[in-house]
Amino acid sequence: MRKLSAVAIAVSSIALAIGSASAASAAPSSQAGGASDASATASCLKVLDWYNSGSGRYVKVKNSCSHKACFSVTVAADRDPNFTIGANKTESFRYGGILWTEGSGIKEKDC
Repeated sequence: MRKLSAVAIAVSSIALAIGSASAASAAPSSQAGGASDASATASCLKVLDWYNSGSGRYVKVKNSCSHKACFSVTVAADRDPNFTIGANKTESFRYGGILWTEGSGIKEKDC
């Protein structure tokens, strides 16, 4: 009898733990899914490559939307250079000289 009640308690506590763990993980994943869907539709720009050529630093950006997009390159300096890319195009942009700090990302802006 003690074995049966111990097994029943163990099974119910395992079921409770699994149920609460799945409920806790379900809420953040549904929130994260909604946020990632919104950011995926909002962002048209994708960085393809960061490279140096001659005496300049370049970033290669692809615009996958059907309208022009404006963005700035994030660098560790006082200014972030601004650029515009046409619809459905891939272009390289010179954002600084070879002695300039490397870019760390791009930020999409309103045109």
